[in-house]
Amino acid sequence: MIITPKIDYLEGCFDTKKVRMNCVTSKNRGRIDLCLESDDGFNIPIARVKLFSNDLFVDFIETFDDASKFGEEIARRWNEFKDKK
Repeated sequence: MIITPKIDYLEGCFDTKKVRMNCVTSKNRGRIDLCLESDDGFNIPIARVKLFSNDLFVDFIETFDDASKFGEEIARRWNEFKDKK
């Protein structure tokens, strides 16, 4: 499936059958993002992994390791799936 995102400083589209998924973590920014890697190497964020209910940085830090592992597992399963439709 061809997807065309509308993101500042990014042009073009990507095929979901060909892209890899990456888990991008940023402890300083308080984010764990699932990203699709475009043909030219840009990470396009498509989802955020969040394992806490309050928007407190201390809660983010407490769940950072588990959320990172979970994001990596989601990305691994996406990348291993051979028959993407």
